Amino acid sequence: MMVEIKSGKEVIDEFFQDIEKIDGVDKKTVTMLASLYREGKLTNTNIENEMDRMLQEELATIEGRNDKD
Repeated sequence: MMVEIKSGKEVIDEFFQDIEKIDGVDKKTVTMLASLYREGKLTNTNIENEMDRMLQEELATIEGRNDKD
């Protein structure tokens, strides 16, 4: 019986297809990572830029909540 060996690309493709199903991960972060991967833009620079953008959005949301108090 032969066992099919997957290529590295196949393994990574499957990982990014299933990443959002992993318990305990931040949904926004994994969605962003999977999106960058699908777009062929998964680079350190793009990840850092997106993480910074998400941080700024979260800080603005928190600041908006504090302004209402």
